[in-house]
This record gives sequence, C-alpha cells and structure tokens, in this order.
Amino acid sequence: MATMQIFSFRSPRLNTRSMVFLALLMALELVLARFSIGTEFLKVSPAFIATALMGYYFGPWWAAGAAIILDQVGFVLFGSGADFLGYTLSAAVAAAIYGILFHDHSASIWRVVVATVLVIVLVNVVMGTWWLVLMGFDLKVILWPRVIKNLIELPIQAVLIYGVLKGVTAVRPSLA
Repeated sequence: MATMQIFSFRSPRLNTRSMVFLALLMALELVLARFSIGTEFLKVSPAFIATALMGYYFGPWWAAGAAIILDQVGFVLFGSGADFLGYTLSAAVAAAIYGILFHDHSASIWRVVVATVLVIVLVNVVMGTWWLVLMGFDLKVILWPRVIKNLIELPIQAVLIYGVLKGVTAVRPSLA
C-alpha cells in the first residue's frame, strides 16, 4: 500500500537550465518587491508570488537559500536603514514553508491555504512583529494593525498563489 507524502523536505539537483530559471525567479522577486506600498511596519508587496514559485519548483532548501541571498542583495541594491538579519531569517523560513508544502505536489486549495496561513501567522505576524519590537517599535502600537493587515492579505495571497500555481502546472516539465 502506497502512502501519500504530505511534505517535501528535498530539493532537486540543479543543472544549468534550472539555475538560470532560479535566477530568473530571484530577479522577478527583486522586481516585485519594488512594488511594495505602506509604512515600515505595514508593508504590502506582491513578491510572495515569486517566493511561492521558488518553493514550488526548487523545494525548501534552494528556495530558502535563494531567499537569503535575495534579502541581502535587495538590501545592497535598494535598502535604506540598517541591514537586519531577522528579516533574512524570516525570508528563508517563508520560502522553506512554501517549498515544504508545494514542491513535488500538485497545487491544491488546502496546501495553498495551509502554506499561506503558516507564512502569514508565523513569519509575518510573529517573527516580523518580534523583529520590529527588537528594533524599538512599541508592541502595543504595531501588533493590531499588523494582525488586521495580514488578515486582509491572507485570502488575497491564497487566491493569487493558487491561481499562479494552477497556471504554471501546465508548463512545469519544460521549465525546471
């Protein structure tokens, strides 16, 4: 009797073609991150789409590694203020969550919802808020606006990720 694998903790071997594709997804994330709006503690960006695609195609390890590199490259190219490694860790955790739940699996509503909830709650609300508190923001001031913003973002992100993953499923074999 075969068992269904729920999580994927492996990443594929990279060849030249897949490295180029990973680099293109990394460039896409850098571009999408430039379209963010909001304040320092209430920022909205479509860059999560590229992160989810990296997890889908390359698994948790390559996606997390790419997210670490992207966070640092993004700071060097566009950053203002101090480089904070907490956000680098958050980017890696989010990419790993997408990779664990999406890699080697077809896009399903429950996978997208679980991944989106984990990223929003664990990474955005818990980790992101903690990093802001460590940088001097008052928890009482930033917590509820961040929770409300992320509750609003949750269904939007889930629908967008599900639509994008369903769309790329047809071309997956030819890309990576």
